[in-house]
Amino acid sequence: MKFRPLSAAAALTIAGAATLSMGTPANAASAKTCAVDQGSVYDICFEANGDKFIVNDLRSDGMRAVVKWKAMDGSGRVGQCADTDGAFNSPKVCDYDFREGPNNYVIFSGFVQNGPRGEPQFISMAYNGYISAR
Repeated sequence: MKFRPLSAAAALTIAGAATLSMGTPANAASAKTCAVDQGSVYDICFEANGDKFIVNDLRSDGMRAVVKWKAMDGSGRVGQCADTDGAFNSPKVCDYDFREGPNNYVIFSGFVQNGPRGEPQFISMAYNGYISAR
């Protein structure tokens, strides 16, 4: 199954607009927010304690699992973290230092791609995770 996504920047912008219209980000009570819609292909999580993204490739298909994120903390930072060492190895943990604050959060989504410039496939929904654990 192949999807033709919007650019990652456009998808995060849309997700950010949807978040603002919905109010408070989901999973406000949890320190760890994980995607649940692509569990047979990859796992992605944001861990508020330590500002870490965790990406785990779950399919031996030659693709890399990626989480793309945007910090909603006033910094304007965006980035991505990829599990590039193949399926069923240790997950990739990317440690960031986001601005702490009671209303600061990240928007993130996952996908797989063939190499660093491949077309994203199996794109997850957008998720929100608070930067400061609640």
